[in-house]
This record gives sequence, structure tokens and C-alpha cells, in this order.
Amino acid sequence: MKSKTVFVFLGTLTLLRCVWLAFQGIAPPEAYYWMCADRLAPAFFDGPPGTALLVHGLGMLTGDSLSLIRLAWPILGFAAAWCAWLLARSLFDEAIAGWVVVALNAIPAFNEQSVTIGPMMPSLVLILAAALTVAQSREDITINWYLAAAFLSLAALFRYEAVLFSLGLCFYLRRSIFEKDRSTIIACATLVLLPLVFLCAPLAWNASLGWVPIAGGTLQTLWHPRFSTWGPELAEFFRLFSFGMGMVIFGGFFWLIRASRKSDEYQFLLGFCAPGVIWAIYAFIIGGSIAPAASLAFIPILIFLSAQGIHRRFMPVVGTIVVCLALFSSAFMLRQSGVMRGMWAAIASEMNVASRDMPATEGGGFLVAENADQASILAVYFKTRTQTSYPPVFVTESPAISSQFGLWPSYADFIDSDKIADEYFTEQKGENPFIGRNALFLGSELPQTIKGAFAEIRPLRQIQLPNGPQLTVFLCLDYQTLPL
Repeated sequence: MKSKTVFVFLGTLTLLRCVWLAFQGIAPPEAYYWMCADRLAPAFFDGPPGTALLVHGLGMLTGDSLSLIRLAWPILGFAAAWCAWLLARSLFDEAIAGWVVVALNAIPAFNEQSVTIGPMMPSLVLILAAALTVAQSREDITINWYLAAAFLSLAALFRYEAVLFSLGLCFYLRRSIFEKDRSTIIACATLVLLPLVFLCAPLAWNASLGWVPIAGGTLQTLWHPRFSTWGPELAEFFRLFSFGMGMVIFGGFFWLIRASRKSDEYQFLLGFCAPGVIWAIYAFIIGGSIAPAASLAFIPILIFLSAQGIHRRFMPVVGTIVVCLALFSSAFMLRQSGVMRGMWAAIASEMNVASRDMPATEGGGFLVAENADQASILAVYFKTRTQTSYPPVFVTESPAISSQFGLWPSYADFIDSDKIADEYFTEQKGENPFIGRNALFLGSELPQTIKGAFAEIRPLRQIQLPNGPQLTVFLCLDYQTLPL
């Protein structure tokens, strides 16, 4: 497949993705990162600050239009596929690179990330750019290796797992390190240390919260298998890659290990992806998500499989079948995504109608949602022009912090004030500005933290979801905070 053909093919796909997005509603991750872009921080509960910074920068160029901002992700998908094609061509030839591009754009996970704001696609572009930079100068330590370190450092600002690919390049250079080659040692030190320098602020932020956001558990949970999560995680892996492509990629990694002794190109691909694959397997075993690391590490395996399969008699036929099945899975996933996006728009519309039935109070009413996805979506439709530290929509108060909403100011917080909030508590120098105000709560059931905080609660509207469950909009009158 020639360069011009690939460019036209990817350009057409990008245009189709943009057209598809133009007719779709907002997805929860898109709304969430749009909110984070208004509340920049050194890091966020779900990862580094790169995605929020990118959305913030794009917002400055587009007038903060989320509909325009999200069109950047199909373009990032084009860039990722183009980098994959260039990498495969630099290591092998155009025929193999063509198969890589076709297979890549059939994978459900790649298609989903190409139309949804998130950290995966920008991180993947930078990781592939790093691999492409050093692919032609593998045997000589040139400035390209330091440029690759810069690309991987930027990628680490989107996903922490990008650091693993720096370790992968160091693993590839292990022989020169053992021979104590000075230029190689300096290059490896740069590959490891530069991403850590970029991550100083995010790591300090995580340390201030006891490493809970980045670790996701205790030291004990980091070493114990969680068998109960293996089934759901496998189902999610095959949903993202399709069953056939998932099995091929998983088996292809072990095939790559065996074949790496025969070719320097295979050694490079193995070294680059091995830490990411190993981390994905480790995360799967301890009950974490296999998807983040696997979504970043599978392209070198795809390149290897294309290189092996193109010269075998029956492999092109088998490959075509696997790609077609993956393409079918992608179409099904995008259809489901469109249904869910439409559902969120309908929920926001119902909340807008319900808000008209909320009695006016001094300071105005406020909105509370059951979880972060609901709050993020509603925040897009109910964003106020007034600059405030409070998010447009709150998540139900909880002692456990499970999302960034737990770190943002809440309706339950007291603020510093010289006004004595209660004559019986004269030592308390604070007040809650939401006391006495009315609210709407959206959820499947009414939590105790809502029941105990309002003087009166009654259901207003019920919303039937496409997949069966039902949401209820509750009118909550006269907020009084939870009793001590």
C-alpha cells in the first residue's frame, strides 16, 4: 500500500468519524475532561493532567466549544495510524505496513478512542512517535534517542503507563549497557529520568493524597490476586479488541518472544512492548484494568503478526477473517455508543424540565447526581457563566473519595466566615452557603446522605433507560446538612 493510498484511506476514515461525531451527543468521559479543563490541577484522580491541559488549550482556540474540541480526537486517530504505518514501513515494507493500518482501524478499542475525548489517543500518538524516531537509528545512539525520551515524557503526562515504554527501550539497549558504552548509558538515563522530571508535580500531588489515586489500593492488595475480577476483565478485553483479534494479539506476544532471537527488528518490537504487556497482565491478576496498558502496547505485536503472516500461505485469509470480525465488533460498539450518547442527552433534557418545578430560593437551587458520569454529563448542559470554584453539578457526599468530584468543593462543605452559623456552636467560624436551598437529585435510588440532609424529598420524574434500569429525579427541599 503506497503512501498516497494510505493517506487517502486514513483521511476518509477521519472524515467519517468527524461526521459521526457531529450527529452524536456528549459521552461522560468527554464531559468529565471538559470539567477538568476548567479546574486545572497538577494531576487528577484518574491520571496525569495532560488530557485536561490539551482540552483547555483546544478550548482557548475554539471558544470552549466541546463539539469542536472533540473533533481533535479523530485527527489524533489519523496521526496514530499514520505513525503506525511509518513504523511498520521503516522496519519492514509497505505491504506489511498496509496490513497494520487496516487491522488497526478495525479494532474496536482504536475506533472508540478515536471518537471519544480521553488520554489514550494522544498518549498512543506520542509513544508511536518515540518508536518511529529511534527505529532507523537502533544501532547508533544519536539525538533521536533523546527526542524519543521527550516524546515519552509528554506521553507520560497523559498516561502513567507511558513510562513503561522508556523501560522497554532501555531493555532493547541492554547489551550495550552491559558493555558499559557511555553514550548508551547516558541515553538510557535520559529515557528513565526525563519522564520522572515531567511527572514531579503529578507524583507530588499523588503523594499528598497517600498515593491512593495512582495505586488504587493498599500494599497488600498490590500483591494478591483477585480472582473475582478476572471474568469481567476478560470480557472487557475481548469487547475492546474483539474475541478473534484479542486471541491473536495475546498469542502473538508469546510468538514474538520466541521469534525475537531471529531478527533485530523483532527484538526491537519485543523490547518496546514487553513492559507494557507484562504490566497489563499484572494489573489483570491483581484485579486492576487490563485495558490501559494493553491499548498502548498492542501495535508492536500487530506489526510482528503482519510481518509473519504476509509470507504464509493461509495467513492472509485468516487475517482477513479476523479483521472483518473486528470491524463488525467496532460497528456494534459504535452503535451502542451512539445509543448511550443519545440516552445522556435525553436525561439532561428531563432534568431541564424538572428544574422548572423546583421552587426558587435565595442563592438558587443546585443539582446532585448519583455518580461522576451523571454529574459530568449534566454539568455540560447546566454550566453557568459565573466563575466559581464549585462544579455545576455535585456528586452525593461520601467519606470515600472515588473520583475527582470528591476533591472539588462540595455543597456539604463549610467555608470560612466570621458569621456564627449556630448559637450553640460559637467556636465554629464557618458557614454552609447551601443551607436552606432546594436541589434536584438524579439517581436510581435515594441514598441516606440525601434523605438525612433535606427537610422534604419527593419524586418528580422517572426516566427509563434503554438497557433496563430506571432513574428518578427527586425534588429535595430545604437543605440542612447531615446531622452530627
